[in-house]
Amino acid sequence: MKAQWILLGAGLLASPVFAQTNSPEALVQRQILDELRAIRRDLKAGSTLQLLLAELQIMQASLDRAIQDRNALKAQVTQLTADKVAAQGEVTRFEDGMSKVTNPEPQFVARLNEMKDQVQKLAAREAATSERLEEAERRMKTTQSDRDDIQGQLSDLVKKLSAPN
Repeated sequence: MKAQWILLGAGLLASPVFAQTNSPEALVQRQILDELRAIRRDLKAGSTLQLLLAELQIMQASLDRAIQDRNALKAQVTQLTADKVAAQGEVTRFEDGMSKVTNPEPQFVARLNEMKDQVQKLAAREAATSERLEEAERRMKTTQSDRDDIQGQLSDLVKKLSAPN
């Protein structure tokens, strides 16, 4: 069996098809081979281009979601800040009014404590939402960077494809 493979290999090497000649047939074969290689390169580049375009679409959708999340959290932080400032203003006004009374009624003191608790809760929610906003901004920047990398790869590939061979 081994001997058959050796004879087959020796026969192929000795055949004129594989010899280095300048015959018209050899030139045509070389041109065909070059064309096939070029077609293979183009197919591979086309597949890569399609994959990069799909990946870019996915990254853009992810970036759009990240921007929406960030914008929603920004709006929440803004609203919580405004609510906290308004509640703090109410506490200040209430305290000013109570300071004019020598012996405030227990219900007013209880109401003041409730208002102060509300301010503290708003401050805690604002802080937690601000942390979520920072994390959303980090995710958004990471996604933007990933998208920019893909766009760079895509741009390089398009330049490579549009360059003359």
